[in-house]
Amino acid sequence: MSTWELEARQISKQFPDGTCALQDIDWRVQKGETMALIGESGSGKTTLLRLLNRLVEPSSGTILIQDRPAKTQDPITLRRRLGYVPQDGDLFPHWTIRHNVCLVPQLLGWTTDQQRDRLNTLLTLVNLDPAQVADRYPIELSGGQRQRVAVARALAADPAIVLLDEPFSALDPLTRHELQEQFLSLKTQLHKTMVLITHDISEAFRLGDRITVLKDGRIHQIGTSQALIDTPATPYVASLVQHHLGLERK
Repeated sequence: MSTWELEARQISKQFPDGTCALQDIDWRVQKGETMALIGESGSGKTTLLRLLNRLVEPSSGTILIQDRPAKTQDPITLRRRLGYVPQDGDLFPHWTIRHNVCLVPQLLGWTTDQQRDRLNTLLTLVNLDPAQVADRYPIELSGGQRQRVAVARALAADPAIVLLDEPFSALDPLTRHELQEQFLSLKTQLHKTMVLITHDISEAFRLGDRITVLKDGRIHQIGTSQALIDTPATPYVASLVQHHLGLERK
């Protein structure tokens, strides 16, 4: 059994309009690791994330999820096995928080008691009081609270792998910092394999165990924050590091 939970082998993706989103991508994520994906708009990071849950299919190459080719797995079943936190939370507005969080467990046939216990556990885990929020609607919560609910929903069926697409980018700086702290706490408690997209190099350095730097559909470097600082592989990586270090000095 491989120690890699996620693998991309010689992946390329070209869209019908001719856009080449990814080129010859070889990439791996270890079990229990948080891999941050960083790059400017159009770098290919969102396409790579969407390949993992078969929202997009590669033009060539192979995606493996826990040693099994993704293309051999039913996409609906696969998505229910992977936690997913979109950028805006994407909660169903006419459903209560209870209904939103328990969606996948309900689809998987969990009992009402199992769903209730899981809801209470997860809302408490993300620092929300179940008694206060479970029967409210998303519009009644703040942006930070909605993102906490989105994280709880992603964890509802206890997936081994969680995908996060810029989950904190739309939040104000104070709320963003607070949720980053919560994320680090969850990492320590849950030991999930996670892939986190961000456009913020400081956030990538803070939250990722390793970082993948993408530009124009190609990987420029994969490594720890210290490796990127000490030995940037390309001028583009060096510029990102210099930006981060400049922010650190302020």
